[in-house]
Amino acid sequence: MKRLQAIINKEWKDSIRNPQILLMMGMPILFAFLFSRMGANGTTGDDMMILSFPILLALSMTGAFVLAMMVAEEKEKHTLRVLMLSPASTTEILMGKSFLTFVLTVIAVIASVAVSEVPEVSWGIPSLLILISLIMFIALGLIIGLMSRTVQESSIIGVPVLIIFVMAPMFAPMLDSEFMMSFVNYLPTQKFIDIMGGVSAGVTMGEITSDLLICVAWMVVSIVAAVAVYSRKRFDK
Repeated sequence: MKRLQAIINKEWKDSIRNPQILLMMGMPILFAFLFSRMGANGTTGDDMMILSFPILLALSMTGAFVLAMMVAEEKEKHTLRVLMLSPASTTEILMGKSFLTFVLTVIAVIASVAVSEVPEVSWGIPSLLILISLIMFIALGLIIGLMSRTVQESSIIGVPVLIIFVMAPMFAPMLDSEFMMSFVNYLPTQKFIDIMGGVSAGVTMGEITSDLLICVAWMVVSIVAAVAVYSRKRFDK
């Protein structure tokens, strides 16, 4: 626990000196405020569907990009090797580096929901879905950070992730392509939007089990991939 706390304290001190992290947290909240004024009929379903995009932005930008920048910065400064050679285990290092990102993302999601003025709905299933998606994006952020040599490179690698996972569900219907829609329908972010819309329509857990399982599968694959990449690219080059 002492080693874990030391890693968390280090990440906290590094983050408060980085204005980009505050920007990553603030943008989803701003979009939530703007999107809340775009409801088509003012219904709960419309509001929940529109709210899905700011939440996904919070999960991707704060959950993935912030962690990617922090890991890439350590590689750029050649401090990741020092951390790896410390007595801390792989689990302690990954949990320590992910904890702060987890907390910041939860704050961004809560703030996005608060400014969106969504009507009263049951948040049991959405909370579980957000947790699953957050773990997946944190794993993706770790992969991006480990594959990047500099902070700038992490942004270049991360942009395609943002486009595929967040923007694709938003713009794919406009392309009127069956192939594109069949691809997008298996993305966890599309399942996220479908489940959020279904919750507002009063669906039961049994009706969305298959969609949840797809999201869980993406989460598991992302974690396995992150551990594999970590084992190969953890040292500075």
